[in-house]
Formats: sequence, structure tokens, C-alpha cells
Amino acid sequence: MAIIFPLFVSAQQTCKVLLPDIDSAYVGKCKNGLADGQGEAWGKFHYKGKFEGGYPHGEGRAEYPDGTVYVGGWKKGQKHGKGTLFLKENGKVVQKSGLWQNDVMKKEIVAPSYKVITQRNINRLRIYKQGVGNYVWFYPNSIGGASSDFQELQLSGTSGKEIILNSKAGYEDVIFPFTGSIKYKAWNKLRTEQFEVLLEIEISDPGIWVVEIQN
Repeated sequence: MAIIFPLFVSAQQTCKVLLPDIDSAYVGKCKNGLADGQGEAWGKFHYKGKFEGGYPHGEGRAEYPDGTVYVGGWKKGQKHGKGTLFLKENGKVVQKSGLWQNDVMKKEIVAPSYKVITQRNINRLRIYKQGVGNYVWFYPNSIGGASSDFQELQLSGTSGKEIILNSKAGYEDVIFPFTGSIKYKAWNKLRTEQFEVLLEIEISDPGIWVVEIQN
């Protein structure tokens, strides 16, 4: 699989990347003729992130020709510190997180199946996996009415086909890891005013996921 370089990189030929695997092209900040600061480089793989002294150093993301992706820490051109590897096994994306040193994972860290990024005006939240599949379902449920008693619903997701039904909304054909959000307006208990409900979550483990929201 060939790496495609952007056409505008030729303007920065004087800024060097010292890691041979990504020294074909570079766009980003320089210091003393070397890649230093935020930048992007191409070669045998594609790297985007922090540089120091011509090497990936700090937080960065590497994309390899076989589809493998690494996101995490780097030190002098090698994976170092906390990092997560996304790779394909038997047609599925597998996530492996751990502590890295000199390009080698020294200790694997079992990542949580999901994490809540943002929540607003939510009294009770229940997130669980219901079975095998590739769905994420949100169940909005305001205290002032039934589960369908909400307005101005907005969904956002990194993959999948959006589906909105009377009592639930979500995505099918999801590719994990998945980041999604739901935003809507709900009534207070006395139905005298409305407030905005917001939830953003990240789910790493494939399955049929149910997200129950009570306001």
C-alpha cells in the first residue's frame, strides 16, 4: 500500500525529520532546520503530532499501511509512555493499550469498555452491553413524561447509520471504537420550562450498547 504525500510539502525541504521511516516529506514547525513542535511527516508510515530535534517526541498519532494505528506517547522517534494500538484481527478492530518503552509494550493496560466525555443535566445514567452486534442505542427519558417526551433531538457519531424511533435513537453498523453524542431539550418535573440535555460518550468494545438517560 503506497503512502500518498500532499503536494504542498515541497516548500519545507530545509526542515528535516531524522527518523528514516518518515523522512520523505514534512509539514510543520521547525527549529534550527529540524522538525520541532507540532508537525506531520510521511514515509513508510504517516505521523502527526509533536516533534523535538527532528524526531517524534511527545503525543502523536501514527498510521501504518496495514491499517494499524498508534496513538500515544513518543520519545526520540520511538513509542514511549502511555499509548494505544488499534489493529485489525479477523476483520475486526482490536484495541491494545499499555505502557511503552523503546517501541515495545512493556505492560498492557485493559482499557474500560466505555467512558463518559461530557454530561449535562442528567440525573441518572446507565450504560451497558446487551449482546453481540454493532449498535449503539440512546434512550432519552425526561422526568416530566415518557421516554419519547423530548424535543430538538440532535445526534452525532463517528460511524454507523443514524436511526431515530419514538422511544430511542442511535446508530447501526457501528465501527468501534465509537464516539457519539446526543443532545435534546426536556421538560422539568412541573413542565413549566425546558432545559438542554447533553451526553457524549466513547465506546471501545464492540457489541449492542444501550444508553439510558434520566433527566
